[in-house]
Amino acid sequence: MAETKTNVLVAGESGTGKELVGRALHRLGSRRSGPFVRESCAAISPQLLDGELFGHSKGAFTGAAGERAGLIESAEGGVLFLDEIGEIDETTQVKLLRFFGERTYERVGGSKTLSADVRVVAATNKNLKELVASGEFREDFYFRLSVVELWAPPLRERASDIPMLALSFLREFAEENAKSVTDFTADALEAIIRYAWPGNVRELRTAVE
Repeated sequence: MAETKTNVLVAGESGTGKELVGRALHRLGSRRSGPFVRESCAAISPQLLDGELFGHSKGAFTGAAGERAGLIESAEGGVLFLDEIGEIDETTQVKLLRFFGERTYERVGGSKTLSADVRVVAATNKNLKELVASGEFREDFYFRLSVVELWAPPLRERASDIPMLALSFLREFAEENAKSVTDFTADALEAIIRYAWPGNVRELRTAVE
């Protein structure tokens, strides 16, 4: 792949569409022919996250009956999107830090060094600089993670986007449910624009559905 492997950090409140930003970076880049692999770092325990990311060898732990490829291997040639990156523990940060620098890793319980051509896009709704200052997040990991840092603004700060997003969601769900609805009434659209949407894009999408 000719495209850079530069890491990208997408920060913003919950529901602002950070994964959509990650998917857009994948779709519009030269890695678009490769896979887009997603993992929520908060949805799995730290002990299991290592195995999910790096894979594991046979016998690495109870129930590991054979070798298993991790998400990094599955994302070869594409993009690995790590949501809620602020939730990972220091051990996993150290392992990913090495991968960022060398693009090499070992499966859990294995000794063979593997390599992968993967671009990492991470997302967080936490202030990682504050976590670094409090000692809860490694500073070196933060700097390697946020080579390019993007901000996904809350919906209340981009009210002009609301009608476009709402109409896009309306047409998506109308098609999905075989409905002939094509637009909002003037009153409905006014109410949508006036509302503050504390849950951001995710709340808007759910409301339209």
